[in-house]
Amino acid sequence: MPQAAINGTEIHYVVDGSDADGVPMLVLHGGLGLDHVLYRRTLGPLAEDRPVVFVDHRGNGRSGRPPSDTITMEQLADDAVGVADDLGMDRFVVLGHSYGGFIAQELALRHPDRLAGLILVSTTPGQLGTGEDPDRYAGPPPPEGLLEALMGLPSSDADFGRAIDRLLPFYMHRRDPADVSPLFDGTIFDAAAAIQGFMVLAGWSSVDRLATLRCPTLLVVGREDVMTYYRQSERIADRLANAEVAVLDECGHWPWLEEPDAFFASIQGWLEQQVDPT
Repeated sequence: MPQAAINGTEIHYVVDGSDADGVPMLVLHGGLGLDHVLYRRTLGPLAEDRPVVFVDHRGNGRSGRPPSDTITMEQLADDAVGVADDLGMDRFVVLGHSYGGFIAQELALRHPDRLAGLILVSTTPGQLGTGEDPDRYAGPPPPEGLLEALMGLPSSDADFGRAIDRLLPFYMHRRDPADVSPLFDGTIFDAAAAIQGFMVLAGWSSVDRLATLRCPTLLVVGREDVMTYYRQSERIADRLANAEVAVLDECGHWPWLEEPDAFFASIQGWLEQQVDPT
């Protein structure tokens, strides 16, 4: 599996569908503190028509461990573009899930000429923008037990892995968390990356910059997502010139694990119209 020397560290990535001829796609995993394993294991249909590149962010998974203060939203975005450069990909689609959606937005803002399309899954635009009404896109109160499950920083990589298991009932809407947990087998958890990710997010927002984006954008979110309320996707789309929102009714934070048919149909239909027109 390739390791590329990018921006002062080693970035790990793996490519599926390398023989397909569609516009290539980068997949940016959530977390931070996770890696590409669950994504590659479950997003296989995306590689039927195009090369799909699964990236481990710096400090995560099988990528290098540079100083934690090099993990910034800007650097993570530039690293992903560095992977595209390593593969000779001039223009590509980016799919970012959850925290990967933050990175995908930053990439689109920093490198708009490289994007053929942007897919944001279960994410938000971060902190409030200038003069933004904090209640306009607010969701219902969090379910009982969620705040308790989120409290406290992980003390070790193993502790962070256990925290993900504790959060699975909140991530899922109708699927049994016990069926989802094995999908993380082989994941390399990293507590330091997770902690740095929280710190970076506390000072990050795309809100005041989104209006500059012109690339076609698809936002996919579960209506029952208690981690990133579905109206946060509308908060992004309302600031974009060319955006569509697909709200899937019966799923939570990982929509393709609970409504795979609707999820992949939404993405494939959008790609055919916006990125791969014949």
